Amino acid sequence: MKNKLSIITLLCLLIGIVFGLFFPTYTDSISFIGTYYINFLKYMIVPVVFTSITVSIFDSSKLRNKLVLKTIIIFVLMFIATFILSSIVVLIVNPGSNFVFDNVEWSGTTTSINLEGILLNLIPKDLNKFLTGSYLFSVILISFLIGYLSTLFKSGEKFIEVIRKIKQFLFKVLEYFMYLTPLAVFSLISNTVSKYGSVLLGVGARYILTAYLCALLTLIIVMIIPVLIICKMTPIEFIRKVNKIWLMTITTCSSSATLPYTIKTCNQEFNIPESITDVVVPLGCTIHMCGGAVSFSLLGIFCCQVFNVELTLSRYILMIVSAVLINMSAPGIPNGGVVIGATYLQLLGIPLDFIGFYSGIYKLLDMVYTSLNVTGDITANVIINSLENSKE
Repeated sequence: MKNKLSIITLLCLLIGIVFGLFFPTYTDSISFIGTYYINFLKYMIVPVVFTSITVSIFDSSKLRNKLVLKTIIIFVLMFIATFILSSIVVLIVNPGSNFVFDNVEWSGTTTSINLEGILLNLIPKDLNKFLTGSYLFSVILISFLIGYLSTLFKSGEKFIEVIRKIKQFLFKVLEYFMYLTPLAVFSLISNTVSKYGSVLLGVGARYILTAYLCALLTLIIVMIIPVLIICKMTPIEFIRKVNKIWLMTITTCSSSATLPYTIKTCNQEFNIPESITDVVVPLGCTIHMCGGAVSFSLLGIFCCQVFNVELTLSRYILMIVSAVLINMSAPGIPNGGVVIGATYLQLLGIPLDFIGFYSGIYKLLDMVYTSLNVTGDITANVIINSLENSKE
């Protein structure tokens, strides 16, 4: 049944693209389906993450510190490798050469990225944003704390059993809700193509194609090859198992909204124990984003090329440090990737003139960035599971 559902979902994706291109007037009337679908997933994020991490930390209390440390190290290495690889590609392709774009005025604002801001974003200030995963990092910290404290008290085991049953119920709900995925994919992709499809054929194609090339090379060099070497898993097998999640990432453009399905994919397709998945994947969804590395590298170097800003070693190091900080605090930043991009350029001392145009093509970029983010989380999870098994 799962294979049939994947085929149906893929067909709906293709049909949705056709409808978006040739029947754009009809896509608006069904866009609410995709909106409700994403909203439901967003409200599932917090309970799924909380129950998964709390139970896993309680079950693997002896391994929690080493596992978290190992996870963070792998995420940082993957992020830096992706950033450097993308930088090399951008410098070779040089998409900013002779690039002409309309100077679209951008009326948005930037945000401050500093240690104080990161710490403040750990404290929920808006209950609705908290419930929809905007403060995902604070949810993770709370889950770790409760899971650990439950190991210190005799009554902790009874409490965890209740949380465990809630977790099982949530995943059963997701299992049934998954049958609505084809309809939601059709709604989301048709609406996206009708609004942004023409942009791909016009100005900005070079920028978009460069982003997709960086993403493809990252998939091969940073993800597939390490999985082949460390885990002895063939590229075909890895792609076959991971590609099912891409339909979700392309249409939702949200790592958080896809999180419940990412966890299920790791557990069911890759047979990774929940004790590892429930720690690695939610943590990766917050602090690890290979797609973000591609985004920041391309945006920073491209704007340096366009506005004749010298790309010194100190500025390049600042690019990497800023990208890491922004990735960590991104859940607390409103208005998505465009505001984050503007903040990034502001930190680097680069003019923001490109952001108006950037906001027009960002949807097409976000589709591949989100897919790369989630694939990176799964990759790290597969590698960590292999390392844990070899150690045992």
